[in-house]
Amino acid sequence: MRVTATELNSLIATNGDIKLGCVVDTNALFAASTPSDNLNEWAETVFTNLHNLGIPAYTNLNIRSEFLELQRRVLIPEGLVSFYDEKDKKTLSLPLNTQLSQLKSKKDRATREDRLFKFGEQRIKYFRNLFATSDNTNAWELFCADFLSPYISTAWEDTIETLNIKFAGTRAIESREFFNRAPNWKDMADIIGRFGIGSADAMIVNFFLCSNFKLIVTGDEDVVYAVERLSNGTKFVLVDGKEQSRLQLGGRAS
Repeated sequence: MRVTATELNSLIATNGDIKLGCVVDTNALFAASTPSDNLNEWAETVFTNLHNLGIPAYTNLNIRSEFLELQRRVLIPEGLVSFYDEKDKKTLSLPLNTQLSQLKSKKDRATREDRLFKFGEQRIKYFRNLFATSDNTNAWELFCADFLSPYISTAWEDTIETLNIKFAGTRAIESREFFNRAPNWKDMADIIGRFGIGSADAMIVNFFLCSNFKLIVTGDEDVVYAVERLSNGTKFVLVDGKEQSRLQLGGRAS
């Protein structure tokens, strides 16, 4: 069943076990930590309400991996633009200089339009290959050391500290404090087979369904759909009530 952040008070009044905690999906964490994300305002409101109502927010290893992948795809183009701004253009090869110049224009346009700008895997490999053709065979690694590593190494810790996120790992699952059964690969594969959603979505859905948590926060329509179909009204999905069309179909880092 779908609920919005403004409905949490009334939901708790009739479902006290909501106070046990909730699962927070990757896109909500990423949006809350990324001002240019189109779900940023919604995500910030959600975390404020969860904190004020004393509802702990939990994440897991899969969500952390996805979060870092999204950060990688944002931080690399940001780093490339910073590299281009700082570098003496005469030291760059003509192909690399041209591509970096074009990238800067696209990134600046996205900034002016308040749009999130991120790379796909092919674009990352394309620029890595451009760096590899330079005189320094370690050029890409040097770029990453200066313009990616310092930021991505702290991205997760900074976010969970700022948002006060808790981690539900193997120990929590084994203790059965928050779980009625351990998530397994067969159940995850069954979810993929039934709904045709991505494996990352299916892992989050399976994790949530195996837990005692009654609430998941997500901006991904695939997750919303699967949870609603599989929970038979016994669990709740916190979505953006102002504009549900903003829910991202297949919104994973694929």
